[in-house]
Amino acid sequence: MPLYEYSCEPCNLTFEVSRSFKDSDLPALCPMCDMAARKLISVPLTTFTRGAASAQPAPGPASASRWSHHGHSHGPGAANHSH
Repeated sequence: MPLYEYSCEPCNLTFEVSRSFKDSDLPALCPMCDMAARKLISVPLTTFTRGAASAQPAPGPASASRWSHHGHSHGPGAANHSH
């Protein structure tokens, strides 16, 4: 169920209420003073991922290597060395 955020002005309390979408416009009472609270407008949380189906590395500068580190390559066949 979606969470809706409310604010009680007399208590200066912000709280969340979990309720169905069809009940989203019903008033909510403050859990501290039982006064009607004002519903706040919240930005929905969105997450973007590349997805497991993508086998390509993330795009980068043309000169960037997949193994680039400290200005030199650590790719297959690179000699071991210290930094």
